[in-house]
Amino acid sequence: MRGMESESVDLIYLDPPFNSKHNYAAPIGSKAAGAAFKDTWTLDDIDVAWWGEIADTNPGLYKVLESTKIVASESMMSYLIYMAVRIIEMHRVLKNTGSLYLHCDSTASHYLKLVLDAVFGSKSFRNNVSWRRANSHNDGKRYGRISDQILFYTKTVRYTWNFVYVPYSNEYVKKNFTESDDRGPYQHVLLTAEGLAGGGYKYEFH
Repeated sequence: MRGMESESVDLIYLDPPFNSKHNYAAPIGSKAAGAAFKDTWTLDDIDVAWWGEIADTNPGLYKVLESTKIVASESMMSYLIYMAVRIIEMHRVLKNTGSLYLHCDSTASHYLKLVLDAVFGSKSFRNNVSWRRANSHNDGKRYGRISDQILFYTKTVRYTWNFVYVPYSNEYVKKNFTESDDRGPYQHVLLTAEGLAGGGYKYEFH
């Protein structure tokens, strides 16, 4: 990414390693057979120059990473350094109207949020999207792990957001839009909202 122009990217979605402390290999017979990945991190796995670079350019991030070694482990700190140098570059190449979505799980999501807060600013956090899987990883001694997290950040408050609209089904229109005129079907809706908890609101008609 260091060879890319600053503020040149509209959208970033990343699904990085999770620091799961497991080794993975592609199944025999698959197109990726023979590929393997070690998702266990030590200080030997990272460039020590990154650590010094972070200390010089982002003292707040440096303190977050340093405290992680005490609170969690050296492995977690190593993983976060690996991620931090990339997130710094992602922030640089993202346009002012751009957005970033980081896919992770509960292993490091809370630590990654602190890294993102230190790089993007805590006010740039928009949402934590919970993505539910179809099955769970359960060892019988805890609640099943059935979801991953997607951390949604933007470069600035002027980010692009495209609403997605889905048309009503014919069944919904037939059931709810019981009136019709030359402009098409419609429904009567009361503006008093008296049925809402707390009494609702009443509006004066002009």
